[in-house]
Amino acid sequence: MKPFDRDYVLNKIKEYNRKIRPRKIGDFEIKKLDGLQGIVQGYLYEKKDRINLRIAELIHEYNHIWMRLTPLEIEGAYFAIERAKGKVGVVGLGLGYVVQEMAKKEDVEEIIVYEVSKDVIDLYNCNFKENSKIKVINIDAFKAEAEEFDFFYADIYEYKLTSQIVKDYEAFNELHKIEEYSFFGMEHFLLSCSYEEIVWVYIPENWMEMAREAYDALEQSDLLKYYNPLDKEIVSSVLQKFKIVLDKM
Repeated sequence: MKPFDRDYVLNKIKEYNRKIRPRKIGDFEIKKLDGLQGIVQGYLYEKKDRINLRIAELIHEYNHIWMRLTPLEIEGAYFAIERAKGKVGVVGLGLGYVVQEMAKKEDVEEIIVYEVSKDVIDLYNCNFKENSKIKVINIDAFKAEAEEFDFFYADIYEYKLTSQIVKDYEAFNELHKIEEYSFFGMEHFLLSCSYEEIVWVYIPENWMEMAREAYDALEQSDLLKYYNPLDKEIVSSVLQKFKIVLDKM
């Protein structure tokens, strides 16, 4: 079942391999990694695997990886892409995968992308043609003008949980009028929460629905046995911080 169907993931990697070409602009460079083997990290799980395809990656200076188009990225972005509708806000452009996939949807009318790096934007423009749905703004997202969004996705986090996601949630919701908000890794965060703690927290309805969909998809793909929950102490700490902010919303 999507997004954990192997053929679906491999076809997405192939599709974007044809679109994304290696190039260096300023402090950023797009490279192609010669496949993956060994313990491969997916979204919510990790297992032994081998992928004999080139993997596009966005590298900042000193070889810091900003994004790789791996099963983790494709599976992890799937639920936000599916949820996107109307006027969408996205923080972080990366290789352009998320916004390109969102723009394919008929019920997505407009996407405003906030990207702080002009080099990343220039690399994106080298690979993708202009799309009337997509507007990329070179600005610090926290300093942008106020907008109204039907869906807002913060795609600026590495695959680890920190309290920064709470601060950003509060900041973006104070700046914009947002109907539905999500962030990369949200489903994994919720599925790692204990029932005893989460029952006392007001969780947005779309978060609960997206987390249930992720769990069901993982189970139906026979990957639940490889599920890897996040650290309990970190999850508990972030949940308590979210409780304070969500109770005020």
